[in-house]
Amino acid sequence: MRYQTINELRMRLSSPSARPRRPPDDTQPLSSRRFIRSQIRYLVSSMPGQLAALAVASVIAGLAEGGILAILAQSALLLVNHAPRAHVSLGPIQLHLSLGTLLGLGVVLALVRLALAVVISFVPAWVAAHTQEGLRRGLFAAFTSASWDLQSRDREGHLQELLTSHINQATSVYVTTVGLIVSTLTLVVLVITAVALNALAALGILVVAIVLSVALRPLGTLGNRRADELSRGWLAFAGGVNEAVRLAEEAHVFGAQPSQREHLNTVMRDFRRANLQKQWLALVVPGVYQGLIYLILVLGLVVMNALGTGHIATLGAVVLLLVRSGAYGQQIQSALQNLRQSQPYVDRLRAAERRYKASSPVVGTRSLDAISTLAFAKVSFAYERDQLALSNVDFDVMAGQAIGIIGPSGAGKSTIVQILLGLRGPTSGSYLVNGLPAEAFSREDWRRHFAYVPQEPRLLHASVAENIRFFRDIDDASIERAARLAGIHDDVMTWLAGYRTLIGPRADAISGGQQQRICLARALVSNPQVLVLDEPTSAVDPRAEQLIQDSLLQLKDKLTLFIVAHRLSTLNICERIMVIVNGQVEAFDHIAKLQMTNQYYRSSMSVR
Repeated sequence: MRYQTINELRMRLSSPSARPRRPPDDTQPLSSRRFIRSQIRYLVSSMPGQLAALAVASVIAGLAEGGILAILAQSALLLVNHAPRAHVSLGPIQLHLSLGTLLGLGVVLALVRLALAVVISFVPAWVAAHTQEGLRRGLFAAFTSASWDLQSRDREGHLQELLTSHINQATSVYVTTVGLIVSTLTLVVLVITAVALNALAALGILVVAIVLSVALRPLGTLGNRRADELSRGWLAFAGGVNEAVRLAEEAHVFGAQPSQREHLNTVMRDFRRANLQKQWLALVVPGVYQGLIYLILVLGLVVMNALGTGHIATLGAVVLLLVRSGAYGQQIQSALQNLRQSQPYVDRLRAAERRYKASSPVVGTRSLDAISTLAFAKVSFAYERDQLALSNVDFDVMAGQAIGIIGPSGAGKSTIVQILLGLRGPTSGSYLVNGLPAEAFSREDWRRHFAYVPQEPRLLHASVAENIRFFRDIDDASIERAARLAGIHDDVMTWLAGYRTLIGPRADAISGGQQQRICLARALVSNPQVLVLDEPTSAVDPRAEQLIQDSLLQLKDKLTLFIVAHRLSTLNICERIMVIVNGQVEAFDHIAKLQMTNQYYRSSMSVR
């Protein structure tokens, strides 16, 4: 049995081959000008062959376009005057060509321009595909390598929003940069051609165009600020949407949907103005630029007509060339505006990736073949400064023992579980495995020996087998063995597709007890030496609880068990029970001794 979708996803996430080079990760946000230069440097350094081909194609295409426009102006004049030949002046070069020759040359240039359009359009598409994949790979790799402490503090929807709309926006930066290069090269070629035909007119209009670009710069800066507000707004919106999905059941029960809608409506209203201004500025700046260029062209022709200077065909060609140059100038303005407005998204992506990378825990190198002892030596832990969740916790556990952990809510039980699993390190004190600091051991060995069943079952939207396999290279026989140990095999075999049955948060419902036993099978399939269970029977029916207890009884003495529970019946198989109160070990002894000496344990017995 192979389950292609999940396996392919696992292979793609882990495969090092054919990974695209990722954009640069600057340590600080850049000014708009430096930001644009950094994108160009990245493209030139990472894909020089594609950029070189693009530059050559753009220059040739610009020359072809300039030639076509000049030929159109000259041909129109010949047709109007019924003249047999045209006199063409390109600076020092003087040509006398017939109408047929001009039109034939125009057809050739048009075909060249058409062919080059394929190359010019392919490179941006290639850049988009490769940079988007590189950005997503890099960010997801950084997140999955980050510490659990940082991952647990990320707001709902934050990573999803970064991986989707923020990366889409960042990808547009590199596509826009390619477009900026093409438009700039083509503009330069067209302006040079216009200068060759009539230097005074072309240079005059070019100077005015540069002045306009500088004058419109403040609008671009305003657009950048609005884009930053919008980026923050989208992250807040994504968090609210994910929260609404997670709490949909409770919202139905309590009739909270109107308040949910109003909450998200408030978030959307807060950044509606920023969105409006960003979109308007993205459109108005290039439009105003193009309109002013046309106005200047017309005024220039009025002046030249009054002075009576210039050959009509040459002036016509210059006008056509400058009109097209104005269009490319408009594209450059649009590109610059889009780059400025996309910068906050890129900056936020880089900041998130730096945060994830900086939190990545130190990886040990010592091999861990077998676990003989586990110990906490004066372990303290604080989530916030001066707010201890654990204080001077001491205990020793030998391999093969079953240890229960009880205590009131907020006593520190979950913190002990996370430290046991290596998800967090002590703020002070030491967590020792075989007498050595836990962080000294190889993470690969560690993950092979430690397993976990959380209080709330978390299933993939995938088959039963893939839920047990959980992205690991595990054969089907091991999956069935683990399912039998977890007491879920018989249930699975009653389902129509057996181990191929699709389950998950949004698939066909299975009971909470069945979900919990699938998660237990997931933990057991790798033959761990230490198994930590957090309230494994808190939300299951009596039959499911009995099946889980039977499974744990079979595992007793075969591995080291830590069982966190409120139901004391779940802890009947434990040799010793640890009582945690206010972040401290109040007692750690056998059940019989606790019944006589510990008040919290006796009170728990009376309410079970």
